[in-house]
Order: sequence, then C-alpha cells, then structure tokens
Amino acid sequence: MPPFDAKRVRAHLRRRRLRGRPLHAAQRRVQLCDVVLVSLLCLAAAIPTCAQAPPSVEYQVKAAFLLNFVKFIEWPPEAFQSERAPITLCVFGHDPFDSALDDIIRGRTVNNRAILARRINELRDLKSCQLVFVSAAEDKRLPEVLNSLKDTSAIVVGEGESFAERGGGIQFFLEDNRLRFAVNVEAVQKARLRLSSKLLALARIVREQDRPKEN
Repeated sequence: MPPFDAKRVRAHLRRRRLRGRPLHAAQRRVQLCDVVLVSLLCLAAAIPTCAQAPPSVEYQVKAAFLLNFVKFIEWPPEAFQSERAPITLCVFGHDPFDSALDDIIRGRTVNNRAILARRINELRDLKSCQLVFVSAAEDKRLPEVLNSLKDTSAIVVGEGESFAERGGGIQFFLEDNRLRFAVNVEAVQKARLRLSSKLLALARIVREQDRPKEN
C-alpha cells in the first residue's frame, strides 16, 4: 500500500465536494467524510497519522472506529428489548468525544436498527447499553463496570493500559506510533457476542491470562 497522505485526501475531498454547494455545508460534509475515511484506512493498515493527531481528531477517529465495530458485531436477540430497539453506544463517566460520537452515528442504521449515543454516570444504567466506552479517565472503574454488566451482552471498549487483558472486550492502543485495537476473545464469548472474522483479522488477540502479574 502506498504511503497515506491525509492532506492530499482532504484536498481531494474538498475539490470534489465544494463545487456547487454553500461553503459551510460542504465543509461539514468534508469533515465527516474525512473522519470516516481515515478511520477505515486505519482499520485496514494502522496509519501512523491517526496516532499523531491532536486529541480532538483522535476522538473523531475513535468515534468512527466505534461505528465500524458495531457493523462487525452480532448481538443475540435477547440483548434488545424489541426488534426495533436501537443499538445503544454508551460513554461511561468522562466523555472525551464532545459531539464527535453523535455526529458520526447521526442517521446511521445497522441491521435495520438505529444507533443511539448515551452518556451514563450510574453503573446501574449500563444494562441498557450494547456497547460501553470507558475512557482513560475512568479506567480505574473498569472492575465496577464489568461487574455491573455480568450476564449481559454488552461489549466494553476502552483505552487504558492492559484494558483487554483485565477483562475489557476491545482496547485501543498504540504500536509503533500507530493506532490499533486488541480483542479479548474470552470477554466476547462471555457476552455471547459474535465478531466478524474480518474484524478479528485486524485485531491483536489477547486473553485474560496474558495480563501482567502485579507486584
């Protein structure tokens, strides 16, 4: 694959999309398309640009990752209250996304289900979620989050050190200055979830026994 040039991609998108549209509307469309494109390229090739991005762009990209995770996860029917219930993406406690998560999922559906974003501060409210994001600021509360989600089919996504080895389902991490993700297959199985082989092929597979021993 040739080297990825984010500036060239943005310039190309602007040339194609600014013609004949008001500037403010076109800029919003370009920004959203840019985030989705960079996210998909990162999923395919772990582009270094993502890891070097400022925090606001970092969480735009991570929001796009969450949307793409949803596309490759199959939840059991009992994970939803009804056939029309949405897929709910919850951010527990501190929210680093600002509006990025809402922007990226707006109007999107997966398997005929709408996608909803919620901010959750109480552990007892997490059982309504299909995906729970735990930021680095809330990483110490991971054991509480996992305990509150026992016997549910929620997948827990985070970014803390050894997050997946400690029981999280999916963990963002940096490798050679590249943004990647790991999957805890045991956590996925406990939640009765099915992950696409396409998603697993892009992940680092970890197990809870791989967790470093504490002194």
